[in-house]
Amino acid sequence: MAKSHELIKFAKSLAIVLAVAAAGCADDSGPVRSVWRPESGKPTYTNVVYVTDREPDAAAAGGFGHRWADKDSCGTAETVVPAALAPGEKPLWGYIAKTTPTACRGSLPYSGAVALVEAQAKEHHCNTVFLFVHGFHTGFDGSVLRAAQVSHDTQTNCAVLSFSWSSEVSLDRYAADIEHSSYAVPMLSELLRELADSGLRVTILGHSSGARMLLASLSGFAHSRFPVRGSFIDELVLAAPDVGAEKGDDDFAHLLADASPYAKRITIYVSHLDGVLLASQYAHGGVPRAGTTADLSFRGDDKDHVIDVIESSQPPADLLDHSYFAMSYETIADMTMVLDGVPTADRMKPWEGWKPTLTCGATTGCGNGALSVATTREPRLVTRILHAVMPLIPFLR
Repeated sequence: MAKSHELIKFAKSLAIVLAVAAAGCADDSGPVRSVWRPESGKPTYTNVVYVTDREPDAAAAGGFGHRWADKDSCGTAETVVPAALAPGEKPLWGYIAKTTPTACRGSLPYSGAVALVEAQAKEHHCNTVFLFVHGFHTGFDGSVLRAAQVSHDTQTNCAVLSFSWSSEVSLDRYAADIEHSSYAVPMLSELLRELADSGLRVTILGHSSGARMLLASLSGFAHSRFPVRGSFIDELVLAAPDVGAEKGDDDFAHLLADASPYAKRITIYVSHLDGVLLASQYAHGGVPRAGTTADLSFRGDDKDHVIDVIESSQPPADLLDHSYFAMSYETIADMTMVLDGVPTADRMKPWEGWKPTLTCGATTGCGNGALSVATTREPRLVTRILHAVMPLIPFLR
């Protein structure tokens, strides 16, 4: 009996430790580097336009700390992102070389930031902006570095914009991050509204709670008395969305239905082995998260706005496989073609020199697909343990 009690105590402790680890390992402000390696092995240098509601902090990386400022700041960050490591090479991580502030406001609240984007696009002889909105437990440096890395690795080759809300980057501040992300939604909404009016081709990636913020902003447009141009987003990618998706009470379904008229296509990357979202599910009273599975049955026969779901449960990434959207080359390869407008059917066969990035999904079938991953690749042991232990928590006494 004593041994049984000790076993239960150990299992409960392990579950709690893993849950805390899950919260901590979502940090995109940690190591950032490319998933690709050019022959030269040299890093990439990218100027990222930023909009943030963080408090300036000269001692923090990039000049902005973790506190909510209740006001916006804009500018450019010069980023350095190393190439993927060669065998035996000493690890190198990305960093911000210089931050240059500029006024956010002009004739409109974000005219200054949009002007920077337009100037960057003109310099590159293109007309596209790639916007990245980060998730929980991410610092200012992580947000702009990840924007630089993904934009480079997916070959967007034009202007890059990072919306950096005031995540506190602390393991025990998840609730505070949820609050702060909600405070930032009006700012994000205004930025999206101005991008819609800019004439730029807009592509967007939202990760985890950043995906929720984007959906909330776009959903707000659907209920606003001030119209926003429909389908102004060419490609909207929602990676591991941390949004409630409970059967019969599906927040994700409502938000997605409101948001879809503003995007020509929405691509959702989901993983049932996402350790962070599994922990989030139990932190939200057992409500499933959309990033573990996405039921699109409510979409009906809408043919005007495409919504694709891509199973992404196999490629390993960070400790708990939450950042596979940026850290696995399988996801990056597929997202490269997503942002270039390639349909799912074409990504299941060779395409202009690319190998197929998708295969038929176990649950989504061939209508959507799953990442094509070698059998030698699989999520980490910690993720698999967490997946097995977390459902037992309600029964442990």
